[in-house]
Amino acid sequence: MTNRNSTLLVLKQIKAWFNYVLDRAIDLCNMFLMDAYRFPWPVAQTTVHQLARYMGDLCWLISNFPRVSVYELTGPDWRIVFVGGDEGRKEISHLFSDKEVRQRELGRMALWSLSVQSQRWLAEGVDLVICESSRIHNNFHKVSFTFAVPSWTEQVVDIPETLEVLISGGERRHLRHRIHRAKKAGFTYRFSQSKSDFDHFYYQMYLPFVKSRHADLALVTPYHHQWRRWFKRGGLIIANQNNKPVAGVLCYISNGTCFPIEEGVLEADTQIVRQDINTFLIWSAAAWAHEQGVRTLDLGGSHAYRSNGAFVYKRRWGARVARRRRIYSKWTFLAQNPSPLLQDHINRLGFITEIGGGFYSVLLSNDAVPVSEGEIAEELKAAERDGLDGLVLVTAYNHRIVPCYNEDDRQ
Repeated sequence: MTNRNSTLLVLKQIKAWFNYVLDRAIDLCNMFLMDAYRFPWPVAQTTVHQLARYMGDLCWLISNFPRVSVYELTGPDWRIVFVGGDEGRKEISHLFSDKEVRQRELGRMALWSLSVQSQRWLAEGVDLVICESSRIHNNFHKVSFTFAVPSWTEQVVDIPETLEVLISGGERRHLRHRIHRAKKAGFTYRFSQSKSDFDHFYYQMYLPFVKSRHADLALVTPYHHQWRRWFKRGGLIIANQNNKPVAGVLCYISNGTCFPIEEGVLEADTQIVRQDINTFLIWSAAAWAHEQGVRTLDLGGSHAYRSNGAFVYKRRWGARVARRRRIYSKWTFLAQNPSPLLQDHINRLGFITEIGGGFYSVLLSNDAVPVSEGEIAEELKAAERDGLDGLVLVTAYNHRIVPCYNEDDRQ
């Protein structure tokens, strides 16, 4: 028995070490995708991006081999089986019930048996099976209703030639109001490449801010990574209030796009946060990028459903959806015959799917409660407003893409 326990302990240590290596490999792939390492030839840069994307997806797939965790989530309205990591389980639990959810871990299962087991769960009365996996894992048998969602998307803003146009119009009046209020409160901005400013930002703004927001779950980027990868290639947008630096955002420019990477607020002061400092920092980054002749601002990642708070906020800037510039997983949704209640809930969440490089809103339509042409037209307008290419109508054993525009318009 002792020998068996020792063997298991060694295997766990080997697995932990192997996962550490895979995590570092994924981190390296992320750096290539975010242009931390530039090549002077466009063809080489594109090739490196494609290779980094594939290698990162492969590392994600291997990290889940040979077994993945399985959870049963039972709420008042439906029963869901989620296959994947703990963070994904928490997100799904939050999305599918604002009431108490009973959660039970069912153990771990072999990756290669996932497809057959998913069909068994659905046959046993499970309302929905959701599988988190690498983007290159596609071994799922066809069930009546299925669609895949990226765990993250990117949202980017086109900076107009006249900067003020970015916040013009009735839909952006709240942004104008927030920016005006921040300026009235004494906020101004400056760009800095000073090491002393960077040190002040990292230790007095970034660290307190990220830890106050995420506590023990905070993913802190090391000093030398921020310094070498981003600051030395760009700089800091520093927000001053009455000539005192109170907040900042680390920015760099690559391939015609400005990336605000890390944000911080002096000692995580909630009074500063309440004065719309986030909106002011985005506006300042856009203004600085505009001065550099850059016409695209990357607002970073959001979860891939249109009701997500971060997604809604970035959409208010007129952001369009793009592929995440990091390695990300996908969620595959499987249902045999979703109830009208479940169909309505999924449609209200507004999941986003990626097909052929385009991004579309998912709209379920069951024969029992079919979606009307009027509802499709309304959803199409909403998808266009949210920076998507159209919608995908998901019916039994069928997907139909409804674009926001025809090919001539797109060109």
